[in-house]
Amino acid sequence: MPSLYRHPDAPAGAIQSIDAELERMSDGAVAIFLVRGDLAKLVIPPPALPGRADNLWRTTCFELFVSGEAQAYREFNFSPSGQWAAYGFAGYRSGMANADASVETELFHENNQLQFSAEIRTIFPNPAHVGLTAVIEDVGGTISYWSTAFAPGKPDFHAAAVRSLLLDGVSAE
Repeated sequence: MPSLYRHPDAPAGAIQSIDAELERMSDGAVAIFLVRGDLAKLVIPPPALPGRADNLWRTTCFELFVSGEAQAYREFNFSPSGQWAAYGFAGYRSGMANADASVETELFHENNQLQFSAEIRTIFPNPAHVGLTAVIEDVGGTISYWSTAFAPGKPDFHAAAVRSLLLDGVSAE
């Protein structure tokens, strides 16, 4: 399970570590995030009617960025509330439109550990370049940004450098 790293400009906050993984399924993928730290200091959006919603990244949410070999890429946002978003981009932050997908999420937390999973039903490129990311808000309103990789400069999950992992269709069996 790869580790996500806090952006160096982001404050340390209450979270000690975040691990994440993405597993391909025949009709999509499952993203799993494991957060460790002082969860009492973490803003966790309350349960809401599951479905599409915008601006989930403004508070604690988990994200997935996916591209094939072209400049086009997709962004998926998953809120602990059960809401989600899927967007397609023609190029870097351009040509944004809703992407075809359906998502089901689950959230479990106890003690100082939170596990969040999102089952994403959509077509993924094969191979796919992926970036697993998280926006974490603490109760004081401080935001930290976590990712498997960052481009130099301010936190920018849309940068191609974030999509540093490879998800291929090779079976481990």
